[in-house]
Amino acid sequence: MRYTAIFVLLVLSFSVLSQYYSSGSDPARLRWNQIKTPAIRIVFEESLEKEALRLAAFIDSMAPHISGTLKHQPRRVDVLIHNHTVYSNGFVSWAPRRTEFFSTPHQNIGSTDWLEHLAIHEYRHVVQIDKLNQGFTRILSYFTGQQAVGGVLGMYLPMWFLEGDAIIAETALTNSGRGRSFEFNRELKAQLVEKGKFSYDKAYMGSFRDHVPDYYKMGYPLTAMARQTYGAELWEKTIRNSGRNSWMLTPFNRAIRQHTGLNQKRLYNNMFEQLTREWENEIAAQNFTRYDSVSALHTDYLRYTHPQFISDSMVVAELRGPALRSQIVSVNLHTGQTETLVYTGIREAEPISANSNLVAWSELVYHPRWENESWSVIRTHHLETGKTSTITQKTNFFAPALHPLEDRIAVVESTPDYRFFITLIDGKTGEKLKEISTPENYFPLTPSWNLNGENIVCVLLSPGGKAIYTLNPESETWRQITSPGFDEIRHPAQSGDTIWYNAKGAISDEIFSINIQTGQKKQLTSSRFGAMFPAVSKSNQIVYSQYNSRGFSLALYNDNPSKKATTETNSFIDNLIDSIIVQKDTTPTPVPNTEYEVEKYSKWNLFNVHSWAPVYADFDRSEVHTGVSVMSQNLLGTAIFSAGYNADPSQSHEKYHLQMIYRAWFPVLKLGIRAGESQFERSGFYQLDDEIYFIDTDQQINHTRIELGMQVPLNLSRGNYSRFLSPEVTLSWQKQTGISFPMTQYILQANQLIPTGVTKQETRRGYDFYSMEYSLYFQNIRRGASRDVAPRMGQVIQGVYRHSIHGDLDRGNIFGLFSRLYFPGIMQHHAIAIDNNYQIKNNGEESGNGDDFVRYFRYNDVLGYPRGYSSIYNDEMYVMRNTYMLPLWNPDVSMGAFAYIKRLRLNLFYDAAIVNYSLTDAQTGEITKNQRNFSSYGTELHADTHFFRFVLPFSLGYRFGIRSFDNEPFHEFILRTGFNSFLVN
Repeated sequence: MRYTAIFVLLVLSFSVLSQYYSSGSDPARLRWNQIKTPAIRIVFEESLEKEALRLAAFIDSMAPHISGTLKHQPRRVDVLIHNHTVYSNGFVSWAPRRTEFFSTPHQNIGSTDWLEHLAIHEYRHVVQIDKLNQGFTRILSYFTGQQAVGGVLGMYLPMWFLEGDAIIAETALTNSGRGRSFEFNRELKAQLVEKGKFSYDKAYMGSFRDHVPDYYKMGYPLTAMARQTYGAELWEKTIRNSGRNSWMLTPFNRAIRQHTGLNQKRLYNNMFEQLTREWENEIAAQNFTRYDSVSALHTDYLRYTHPQFISDSMVVAELRGPALRSQIVSVNLHTGQTETLVYTGIREAEPISANSNLVAWSELVYHPRWENESWSVIRTHHLETGKTSTITQKTNFFAPALHPLEDRIAVVESTPDYRFFITLIDGKTGEKLKEISTPENYFPLTPSWNLNGENIVCVLLSPGGKAIYTLNPESETWRQITSPGFDEIRHPAQSGDTIWYNAKGAISDEIFSINIQTGQKKQLTSSRFGAMFPAVSKSNQIVYSQYNSRGFSLALYNDNPSKKATTETNSFIDNLIDSIIVQKDTTPTPVPNTEYEVEKYSKWNLFNVHSWAPVYADFDRSEVHTGVSVMSQNLLGTAIFSAGYNADPSQSHEKYHLQMIYRAWFPVLKLGIRAGESQFERSGFYQLDDEIYFIDTDQQINHTRIELGMQVPLNLSRGNYSRFLSPEVTLSWQKQTGISFPMTQYILQANQLIPTGVTKQETRRGYDFYSMEYSLYFQNIRRGASRDVAPRMGQVIQGVYRHSIHGDLDRGNIFGLFSRLYFPGIMQHHAIAIDNNYQIKNNGEESGNGDDFVRYFRYNDVLGYPRGYSSIYNDEMYVMRNTYMLPLWNPDVSMGAFAYIKRLRLNLFYDAAIVNYSLTDAQTGEITKNQRNFSSYGTELHADTHFFRFVLPFSLGYRFGIRSFDNEPFHEFILRTGFNSFLVN
């Protein structure tokens, strides 16, 4: 019990020190409304009212069914919708308690409306997390607020369960869902069949050595098969017991063992061994079509996707992999030779397009200031000149389709009010030429032109599922080719009267064709793990991407009828979800939109106290002391407050703390207040110089520090470079009251202290002064591969200037300039970092005399020292830090449940500093100037590690070096985290 109590305190400390997540700011120009229902309160931008009413009705009607198998109806939760960003996602965060939707659909969605998909998935997370608030967790919440549930969630419930269970809900309560998707399941299927089962820790926390499907793909079959085997009550009881018994070290694992007789690891092993057999058996029962491989054989994981013909012998494709930067490449169909054409920036998984002259694709571009405003712009690359251009600005254009003969591009356009179009733009200027509405505002997916450029073929998503349509852009007439359904039709390509497309086959996604005149359908491929992204040439060659455990490789369709598959069977994943559906009520009754009243929502709702703690948490300094803390963050994420009382006697001079951050305007405003008092207590005889005095005083010194800051954080990222610029200015006021007390003089005679009758008043001065700080930060980092140990190209520079401006104390001034340059190392994934830093400071007024030299008020250093040195006195300092970083080993080794080590990294460093300073003799006033050199060299060993199976990693390191100053070795342990928040998506 003693160890359990200690662990609970550690959990609370971790939770308190965590930064509470904000997705960022929406544009200040937006006006907000709200709808309140029994289940939710939706807050949305006013142009989205129609969809918000529909969403409110949908969630209200579905809420009992979403929560049914968990036997818990959560309290009303806030839903915030961001509709001015092209980022497609949703998340639930519990401090403060809310869920946020990003409403723009992406091009790879299933056959369910995007907002309805988000509603089911995210609301299931709300049910999961809210159900934790019982038993010991509820007791904790009385003392710590909403962060109690968030802390228990982060420490105990694995993400594979949370996401797997939510995917069950989205699949069982709709006719689509990722649980039914061959695309979603194929990575795990290929791995299990071809490589076998990874260890539990590797499957959950990933690897730098092998491609490991994420915890979504791990979690769905694990939770679904466990539920199929042990019943729907398994996960309800597991969450209930975890919440009630969160005082234990492993309540989730204990709850699973109680209901299955297995711990997490053994449950994973049993379920995945069965899953492997099921998938092996269904593959063995199939016949597979022949194909001609195009890509050269590769052992590393690579993804050649979205091939497009630029001639009969050459295609372009998008290429990704853990060892590569995302890029578009050309591939020779005869030799398999690959050449990089252009590196791409941030983009969703959607098609590229090409003709004989150009390649086109979309990329995400952020508003410089508003994190929740972004656009999808169209970029082109000229194949002959090599010129890359961004032809649109501030557009919501997706999935560009180049006309085969003309300078026109068809794109999918989405608007903030959830309307969708096929839009034609000029291929050179990006000018909008025509905007064509879809039937009933159906959502268009992956358009392409037929080979002669007469019409566009695409998929439209309706309430009945997906169907193939053609569009005549001149007459703006639509023609439906297939009936709507849930076979996940996507990526159509047309030549003549034939349309090739992807859809679900018997056990994987396959390529089909349909004759638009006769309606005759034909399955062309039958593959083990999926044949995707068909493209057709003028000579009717078909190139596509074939999947296996090494990724996607390019293949040419081999028209050999004798190898066509004829076996019809239900896939294992279809049978699995069918067995789950019987455990859920799937007949919700819709609620009419008219039941809800739309009200204004004020942006000035600034306060939302969500958490508190019986400790004092200082977020700026990452410190915890005895005391009390209170945290507030409003729903829009524009106002963040923290306040605290520090009861630590040694910190009484900063007993009270208040911090406020306001992010709703273009500049971010910051206010920090620290106040307290200290006691000056003296009683007894004291010798001052050659005289003896008796002092008896007990006085209070008051301390106040107020900082008012303004920052403009700008995201200037473009293409494959991340660029950030952040100017900031801070005004600081500091005051400390002075004191005055009598001192009675004594002399020592014959070993006795005799009063002289002389009393003088001693005054200890206070201060009251203002200072300013200006800083400018700029970063330009090239995006790299996930295996890179650090950026391999980039620049970082930051300047800081502080000075006193007014008051009765002059602390002088200080200027610091920090710069870092990143370069590639001599081998792949190695990196070099070179820091060149300069600092100069000027003394303020005298603060008194030391033993030999005059002391001055001075600002603290703004630069770091060479490694191995904790402090170096200086007036002027130049510091150079050189680091060579390389990956050493990817062991993927577990130390039980304590730690999982993914990667070992080695750093070699050499640091040097040149320091100049002056000293003023206290007796003579003589000034001596000095220069000293300091250096150090050594090595660092870092282990990228997951502790206690927590999904987010730590970097645990050891540094050994030699200091030139004393030629002595030094040792340091290093612990870093790469996260500041915990979300459930």
